[in-house]
Amino acid sequence: MSFAEALALFTAQLRANPAAPRPPLVFETLDQLHEWKMLSRAFDQAQLDLGIVTPAEMQRLNSVVQVDHATAHRVIRYEQYV
Repeated sequence: MSFAEALALFTAQLRANPAAPRPPLVFETLDQLHEWKMLSRAFDQAQLDLGIVTPAEMQRLNSVVQVDHATAHRVIRYEQYV
């Protein structure tokens, strides 16, 4: 399945049911991992295209580490700490 085919499939599924599930995380080979990653990207793009999630929400959902920007500490000038 190509990215365009997966995007069309997920777009149709999400139009019918905005709560449609993500592609299952099941793989045994590297090729299956690549296929899953492509399907996940197509699913995410379909959600963005249909306005189900915003880019900021998508970033939060797909991030490994959740950051609370209100309390996150930021380094203003990195060179002073080197």
